[in-house]
Amino acid sequence: MTSNHELGGVASLTTKFTADLREQILFGQKKPNERLNLTSLRDEFGVSLSPIREGLAHLASEGFIVPVGQRGYRVAPVSVEQVKEIRDLRVDLELKGLRQSIEQGGEAWELAVMRNYRRLRNFENQPWDNAAVSTYEELNRLFHRSLLSGCNSPLLLRFTETLAGMADRYRRIFLKSFPPDVNAPREHNAIYEAALDHDVRTACAMLEKHISHISDNVLLALEKQPDAVTKRA
Repeated sequence: MTSNHELGGVASLTTKFTADLREQILFGQKKPNERLNLTSLRDEFGVSLSPIREGLAHLASEGFIVPVGQRGYRVAPVSVEQVKEIRDLRVDLELKGLRQSIEQGGEAWELAVMRNYRRLRNFENQPWDNAAVSTYEELNRLFHRSLLSGCNSPLLLRFTETLAGMADRYRRIFLKSFPPDVNAPREHNAIYEAALDHDVRTACAMLEKHISHISDNVLLALEKQPDAVTKRA
């Protein structure tokens, strides 16, 4: 019989493997469409096949990798069409979540938005450092997550979290070629102020503008990397 200690050890290895491979995909160390061989992953990460299989299944559910055949995986491709699809879905879901949060969120929601915005703002006010991409993306994601945290829809939050992870991957492609957009801090501030003022119309309009603007930046970056882009049939 497998002990709780052994199960906990496997879960811990799975979590670490998943995080490490996700980071490699986000930073482009694992290229789009690259085949992921289980034996090679076992040798590279020094873990057994069981946590590798569990981790790969988890990353597939997040959209970072895609199944190949019955047992294999490859890194998910990048495409212009997917950037636009992520943008459109984020607009639909995040605007709905923000609207509900402004209307339903109480003091705890406001405090979360304030706390995460201030952390993001303080970081954005510092000189840009390419080594700080992960920190920037984490703070950006926490701010956007907090904006939606007042809505009473677990499914919406789950779907927006998946989309946020996919958008994160594409933003990092942009940040490889360009520094963060100078308009992003102003857009974050406009969303923040309108949300705390409970101005639903302005907050939603600014969030839609921000999502579209960031997507345009990603599309510009993809134009500079045509060999990495997959065209849908």
